[in-house]
Amino acid sequence: MTDQSSSEERVIRLASIVSIDIVGFSTMSERDQRNAARKVENLRARIERVAVANGGRLFNTAGDGFMLEFASAGQALGAIQEILDKRGKGEPPIRVGAHVGDVIVTATDDLLGHGVNVAARLQELAEPGTALVSAEFRSMARNSPQSAFQSKGQKPLDNIDQRVQTFEILSKRQKFARASRRVGWFTAAAAALGVLVYFSPQLFNIGMEYWRNRPQQSEQQAAVQPAVDAPAETPASPVEEIPTRVAGYTFTDCSGCPEMIVLAGGLFVMGSPDNEPGRGRDEGPQREVSVAPFAMGKYEVTFAQWDACLAGGGCNGYSPPDGGWGRGDRPVTGISWQDAQAYLDWLNAQAGGLRYRLPSEAEWEYAARAGHNEAYAFGPRVTATQATFRARQTTPVGAHEGNAFNLYDMHGNAGEWVEDCYVASYDLAPIDGVAVQAEGCRRRVFRGGSYNDQAPVLRAAARRSSEENSRTQGIGFRVARSLD
Repeated sequence: MTDQSSSEERVIRLASIVSIDIVGFSTMSERDQRNAARKVENLRARIERVAVANGGRLFNTAGDGFMLEFASAGQALGAIQEILDKRGKGEPPIRVGAHVGDVIVTATDDLLGHGVNVAARLQELAEPGTALVSAEFRSMARNSPQSAFQSKGQKPLDNIDQRVQTFEILSKRQKFARASRRVGWFTAAAAALGVLVYFSPQLFNIGMEYWRNRPQQSEQQAAVQPAVDAPAETPASPVEEIPTRVAGYTFTDCSGCPEMIVLAGGLFVMGSPDNEPGRGRDEGPQREVSVAPFAMGKYEVTFAQWDACLAGGGCNGYSPPDGGWGRGDRPVTGISWQDAQAYLDWLNAQAGGLRYRLPSEAEWEYAARAGHNEAYAFGPRVTATQATFRARQTTPVGAHEGNAFNLYDMHGNAGEWVEDCYVASYDLAPIDGVAVQAEGCRRRVFRGGSYNDQAPVLRAAARRSSEENSRTQGIGFRVARSLD
């Protein structure tokens, strides 16, 4: 005889979980139990309305706590920011934790499992009025238009074996405060000028004459100058000024920032056919993937750019060896996936909060194919005049011809980390071009092949993986940048 409960199928799915707790609920209940219950009920109703409006649901309440489920981290982020920013009059303070991970669906449509536990533990560590999220949540939500995060470092969680990298979600008020600090000097100067204008037209004329004859900024300085007429969003950046949907447009966001090129995005077939020479079993099944417009580094990140990060106090102080080949404009190698993330954090700080990141695996393959369906961007074969491979060392970036998208060294020279967790097939992979993330991910994908690889490893569809903290001489990276 089979026990009914044990025979029930337990469904496991990936979900974005949000845990919310009322701060000081016990004290509030002791003082006025009835009033506390009313406030909790009103808060619960508001939270549920916001969750539903953002495509989520309230799946659990327990006294002073609420648990929400969303299909995507972007939806969860929108709900969290609305919940925090639109606190009602007399509403008790809350703290929020969020995580993306696997959950178990019970017969009553409740959720259990590691994904729920991590969200709850993060909520316990959050300061009142703030939201603390995991690196997995931040990674999947960082392309959302409303995304803004501040690193809070690695933290131990109760009953969780490993420390978790944490980030605080910046509310709209906090983003405004950040923008205000950046433009504060300008605002103060404008206010002072306004006073002078009011009391002295002569001084105004003098000021205007100086303004007309002021020393002009360089283009790069002007490009990163924050705007003062849109304080409610993140500081203005060149994304507002560049033709972000014009394929082939090249730009740099700051002095020392990588040169970027706009890719139009669109549909392409990802993976390799069964008869492609050198094909790996993890390169299929082929499927049609839609990639949104984005910008890609024209070249692999170089030693010079990495050394600038070091000089600026970033990149965790790590100086990778150059193999005796020289640094400068050679691609930086000996870089782990985690090292690449440290560079991105530094780069985003230099560029005024722009969303630099690693490309997703789908974005990388789209860029490498450059509109072609052959094994290489140049056709069914690749030659030594088109890429650096079967060599003893790297070559300076851009030494060979670019592909049809004007991207260089997509094949060979240095292997390139992408954002994705490694999975052994595309059976359940997303078709919208976003990176694959998985609970407890340790292996990350790198693409493109390196200077010492054979030609088949350089194919557009070829995939390899390694531990995310692994440093290998032939692996570097290039950056991508969101346009929204």
